[in-house]
Amino acid sequence: MKSQFKSTLCGLALAVAGSSAVAANYELVWADEFDGASLDLTKWSYMIGDGCDINLCGWGNNERQYYKEGNVTVANGVLTIEAREERTKGSAYSSGRIRSLGKGDFTFGRIEARMKLPGTQGIWPAFWMLPSEEQYGVWAASGEIDIMEAVNLGGAGGNTVHGTLHYGGSWPNNVYTGMGFEPSTSVTENFHEYAVEWEPGEIRWYVDGALYQTQNDWYTENGAFPAPFDQDFHILLNVAVGGEWPGDPDTTTLLPQQMVVDYVRVYQDPDQTPPPATEAVAVMVSSIDASTRRVKGKEAGDVRVTVLDDQGAPVSGAVVSGTFTGSFAETLQSVTDTDGVAQFQTSTTTNSPSYDFCVDSVSNTALPYDSSLNAETCETYP
Repeated sequence: MKSQFKSTLCGLALAVAGSSAVAANYELVWADEFDGASLDLTKWSYMIGDGCDINLCGWGNNERQYYKEGNVTVANGVLTIEAREERTKGSAYSSGRIRSLGKGDFTFGRIEARMKLPGTQGIWPAFWMLPSEEQYGVWAASGEIDIMEAVNLGGAGGNTVHGTLHYGGSWPNNVYTGMGFEPSTSVTENFHEYAVEWEPGEIRWYVDGALYQTQNDWYTENGAFPAPFDQDFHILLNVAVGGEWPGDPDTTTLLPQQMVVDYVRVYQDPDQTPPPATEAVAVMVSSIDASTRRVKGKEAGDVRVTVLDDQGAPVSGAVVSGTFTGSFAETLQSVTDTDGVAQFQTSTTTNSPSYDFCVDSVSNTALPYDSSLNAETCETYP
């Protein structure tokens, strides 16, 4: 949905025939059938404004609408997002945009929606996905999955819908690949089901179960394939007015226009889906590095102890107690820094020192110290 020009699309492995039902090993994990009388806020959040509050005026595309909560309604078993010609806080148009961030975040699966689309000059409906945490950098280094987009339907856009990936580097070093597809019946007069099946290393696009595109060649500057499409993404639904791709409304534009959504469903294959993140339950000693340090012509014992939790994250603020024996006979304490490292330095000796160092305890953390998890507890120098 970000700024894009889709007249030339390349770099694809394409399939234009075939069909797909939900695979036998896919299980429904999240859905909204829109059976209530208002938007389910346990699954969706409204996005409000013109993007300026997040330094993205025009939502990065020179769009003309101001998003409002009131343009999103749920009734009679459907979600409706309506674009209107009405001046709203400096914008000539209003519309609606919702997302599932923090309420529906997924890595891999089949993501589908059954929708009827708006069609007139300057109208841009979209069903798409963005990364929930941008692990590989800001747009589009962390990727974007456009499941269905269309512009100017019934006019210059014909009856064509588009599926696209955005990836590569952060803007302006981003790239995209995708293609359009023309269903056999009107997308503005009829409901159609739009879907992707997203697997490790491959994403496929469908309309009404017919496969029309497969992509398996992408990259990010900040990770190895299949990054960036190997992290949690969330779902967005919106109708934009104007923008770089469709152009502005003109004298032929008919408003209001509605995108009507019958359902959104997410299926996942338990064999493909990454296991949920496990919360840390203990801290441990990951490593001990022993050496000496020259201090005013003498030698001091120098030890660095790294403390991690059992999920591999550094633990800061932990009080580590350790005992030196051999050339030094001292018990010292040190506190770990933000990298989980506690540094110890002994008194000095004029001799060439040799010593043992053992961690006695790790304390003052939110988690217990489990010495049985230690990669090492004692270290000898030299």
